[in-house]
Amino acid sequence: MSKRRMTPFARFFIVMLIIVPIAYFGASWYNGDDPLGLRDKIGLDGTKTEQAAPVQPNGQAVTIDELEARISQLERELQQCRQELQDLKTNNPN
Repeated sequence: MSKRRMTPFARFFIVMLIIVPIAYFGASWYNGDDPLGLRDKIGLDGTKTEQAAPVQPNGQAVTIDELEARISQLERELQQCRQELQDLKTNNPN
């Protein structure tokens, strides 16, 4: 069997196959991203976030009835804005 010598490009290519992924994951980790979800897998984020109820500025929890009333109000305002837009389009045919 003949000896085969590794070319400099082949050495460079093999080293890059190892260094580039390590550098990518290191930079992602440094920037706060979690490329493979490792924090969850190894338990680095010891705290779990729980979804809290929406709170008004005075500290009271918002009730479902208040939210539904707010949705209705916003829907009425949206309808009024759409109507005004339609009126403006018909009055100014540019």
